[in-house]
Amino acid sequence: MIGVPDAAGLVKPVALVVAAVAVDDLEESLKRHCLERLDAYKHPRRVLTVAEMPRTHLGKVDRGALRRLASGD
Repeated sequence: MIGVPDAAGLVKPVALVVAAVAVDDLEESLKRHCLERLDAYKHPRRVLTVAEMPRTHLGKVDRGALRRLASGD
């Protein structure tokens, strides 16, 4: 999950997942799973499926690239 500012300037969680297989209604099932186990304000507002996680030149997950993907920039 990554925090992305919304239109009001509040940071909201967005989940980015790499799905090994296609799953029907992935976004709703993940949101429901998180709501059952986390406080309501911590659940992802959106779930985005990516082919693979972007990596830095050191091989770490590029959180800046994830944030840009999630915000639509």
